[in-house]
Formats: sequence, structure tokens, C-alpha cells
Amino acid sequence: MPEKRAASFWLNAMFYTMLQRVSLFVFGVFGYMILARGFTTTTNGVWALFITMFSLFEAVKQGLLRNVTIKFLAQKDLKERNEAVQSASIFINIIFSLIVISVVFSLNDQIAIWLKAPALEKLLIASTVNILLLIPFNHCEILLQSRFKFDTLFRSAFIRQGIFFVGLIFLYFFSPAHFTLINVLLLQIAALITALVYILNQSSPMLFRKFIYDAELSLKFFHFGKFTFGTNLFAGLSRSFDHFITAAVLGPVEGKNFVAYYNTVARINNMVDVPSLAAADVLYPKNVEALENEGMEKVKYYFEQVTGTIIAFIVPLSLLIFFFPKLIIYIVAGPEYYPAILLLQLTILFSMVRPLSYQFGSTLDAIGKPGVNFRVNVVLMVVNLALTITFLKLFGGIGAAYATIIYYSLSLIVMLLILKKYINIEAGNIVKFAFKRYADLMKLKF
Repeated sequence: MPEKRAASFWLNAMFYTMLQRVSLFVFGVFGYMILARGFTTTTNGVWALFITMFSLFEAVKQGLLRNVTIKFLAQKDLKERNEAVQSASIFINIIFSLIVISVVFSLNDQIAIWLKAPALEKLLIASTVNILLLIPFNHCEILLQSRFKFDTLFRSAFIRQGIFFVGLIFLYFFSPAHFTLINVLLLQIAALITALVYILNQSSPMLFRKFIYDAELSLKFFHFGKFTFGTNLFAGLSRSFDHFITAAVLGPVEGKNFVAYYNTVARINNMVDVPSLAAADVLYPKNVEALENEGMEKVKYYFEQVTGTIIAFIVPLSLLIFFFPKLIIYIVAGPEYYPAILLLQLTILFSMVRPLSYQFGSTLDAIGKPGVNFRVNVVLMVVNLALTITFLKLFGGIGAAYATIIYYSLSLIVMLLILKKYINIEAGNIVKFAFKRYADLMKLKF
């Protein structure tokens, strides 16, 4: 009976998280198809820089809050202090968001100058509305994930992305004169407001009723969260170097064009990342629970099985993209983006490292090693920064792709060594689980 319940949990959780990630991907790809055709390559490069920065903000804030809130809500000694835990979470959420807003108002012009994109100034100022709206939205997301309410998370994400997508269609086909950067951002804000109304309504029974400021608990929050915050910041920056450093190192027109090309490649790579991200969403709270109740051996088992399963899924997909890059680029962005074909081929085969990296961070945080996760990501970020600058100066726009290849290769080696040390991960088991998925598919047995 317990085994059936466990299987039911994984099926239900993975179904909705996969559904959420797939819907985000579908809306993202079709939305990007409209953006790529509605904007010039240069203007799309500006939007790519903005959306990369905003996505980095969301990821970093989630790193500061999500894992620590879920972990504290799950700990037996803190379950009776639900309101205090939530109060600490929302307090840090507000403080961080206000700091980011102050930075935006202070440095928006300097950021635009550094990235050689003047249009970024107004976009960054207008984005502060989104930053404020995300305070309650992200808090509700975290609560829902801590209670394994993945169906509600899927619906809120679907509403947010669906409304934005429908708005893009309307602007592109019925009001092309108003298809501008600022109007696209206003669509984002309208979509977020609608999703916020829904998620607040669904989360209402879980929300704290009274704000309780506990200085000691807030300090614990910060000390745990500072590592996941730093990890997400440096990991996010590292993944975005092909955008930011390319824009800063190359000329204004060439830089934004290559940013648009790299953004196209990133959108396609996101398709390969869908199962990895879905699994990481489910695996973190499950690992926290497993560590509390069953020990490290169960964490190791979950890691090897989930990572092997994901790799089994993405290998055929990556090979398909590698052998038919022109068709993929044509469908996603159009002929103007054919210069991205080689960039896509150079990076897609290293997509197998990313599922490992997502589970790597999630697992280390779950077993109480956020500091190790943070230090690894800092070192890897510095290496990636040096590689990206060096290769861009040596080879021009394509240099960032060369840097990515070396970066992923080094990351793979480092992560496997760290995981071997802390949870005794065996790479052979990951490969075995991957092949077992193929065998299961063909109804064979080893």
C-alpha cells in the first residue's frame, strides 16, 4: 500500500509539473515565434536582454526564499510555527524586492549604456510594477509547492502565460502599429495581475493570518537562504553570459544581433530542459521529506533514477535538433536567424549536463549543503566569465558558444565528484537507469 501511494504521488506530481513546464514551453516558443517576426533582430536583442535580466531576478529571489521556506515548513520542530515561518519569508521577500527596485531606479541608465541598448531604460523602470506584483505571487507559489499542490501551480502559470500569449497574437495580427517593447511589457503586467488574483484565491486557506516577526527565525532564514540566493545568482549569471557579455564586448548592432541569436538557441534548449526542471520542482520537497524520514540512501536513489530517466528522454531530442537545426530555427524564429544554426549545433549536445546541474543544486540544498552548492557555482561562474570574454575577443560572436562547450564539460566533472563525496552518487547507475527506461519502453527486461 505505501508503495502504491508513493507511485501515485510521483505520477500526480510529475504529471502536473510536466504539464506546467510543457505549457510554459509551448507558450514560450509560440510567443517567441511572434516576437521574432514582430521585432527586428536588433529590437528582439533588446527584449532578450530585458527578459534575461527579469528572469534572473525571479530565479534569484526564488533561490533566496523557495528552498528555505519549504525546508522550514517541513521541519517537525517548526511545523507549529507556520505563521512565523511565513512571516519571515514574506518579510525577506519584500526587503529584497525593494532593494532591487532601488537598484533599477539608480542604475537603469548605466545598465542601458553598458549593454549598448538605450531602450532598456524605460523597460527597466516599467518592470518595477512586475517586481511588486511578484511579492505575493511568489509567496503563494512557494506555499503551494510545499503542500505539493502542483495542479494549482500549473493553472496559475497557464493563466499567466496564456493571457500574455493571447495578447501577443492580438497585437501582432490586429494592431501591428502598437507592437512595441513597452506594450509587450504591459501585456506581461496584465497577465501577472490576472494570475495573481487566481493564485491568491487558491492559496487563501494556507496563508498566514497574522504577521509574527521573529528576529532569530529571520536570521536563520537569511543564513540558509543566502547560499541558495548566491547559487541562483551566480548560476543564472553564468547561463546568461552569452547574452550580457556578448552585448557588452561586441559592437551595438552586432552585439544585439548575436544576443538575439543566442536567445533563439536558449529558447530551443529550454525545450530540452522541460523534464529536468519539472523533476527538480518535485525532487526538492521530496528529498527534504526523504532525508527526514528515510536517510541519505533514499536521496541517492531518487537522484540516480530521476536523472537517468531525464537523460533517456533528452538524448533522442537533442540528436533530432542537432541533425535538423535549420528546420528547427526556421520554425522557431524564421530565416533571419539562420546564423544561429551553428551556435545551436555547438551547444545542444551538451544539454545532457543541464539535467545533472538542476538536480545537483536541488539535492545539495535538500540535504543541508547549500554552502557547497554556492561555492561550486561561484567557481564555475568565474571560469565561465573568463572563458566567455576570452573566446568572444578571439573568435567574435561565436566565441560564447565555444566557451559554453568547455564550461559544460568542466561542470560535469566537478558536479560528479561533489555528488560522489556527499551522497555517493554512481555515474554508472545513472546510465543504467537511462537504458532501463529504453528497455521499459520496448517492454524488455535486463
